Amino acid sequence: TEGMILNVVRHLLGDREALALLSGGADLLPNVIEESIRLEPAAAVVDRYATRDVELGGARTRRGDLVTVSIAGANRDPAVFTDPDRFDIHRANARLNLAFAQGPHFCLGVQLARTETTIAVGRLLDRLPRLRLDPNHPNAPRGLVFRKPATLHARWTV
Repeated sequence: TEGMILNVVRHLLGDREALALLSGGADLLPNVIEESIRLEPAAAVVDRYATRDVELGGARTRRGDLVTVSIAGANRDPAVFTDPDRFDIHRANARLNLAFAQGPHFCLGVQLARTETTIAVGRLLDRLPRLRLDPNHPNAPRGLVFRKPATLHARWTV
């Protein structure tokens, strides 16, 4: 949830238009959160074991083989998401993201994570309405598996 909150705040503070639209009302916040985790899931890859033999793109995987699945890659599938590298708070299908996995591995804490993120981001924006990213510091996410900025540098004016 920490990475999720950090990435949502980074996306919003980096997009003045989205931030302005959100300041008009919190009804867009759930979609903003879904779009942020689609674009930058806090856990970018997961390991799974193949349940059957399969061949994909010429590569054979046998039942029981360890497979690393890129959630970040799946969330940018252009067959599902138009202009997948763009942060779009109005994306109608943002909730189709796989940030919390699917099937038997679906995250049991999904509702708690969404609720905590909604409260944290909503309160932050309410209490610090003129918060902006600090352009003098890098805020890009890092990490192969867990993706978030090491620190998020921001400025707030009274």
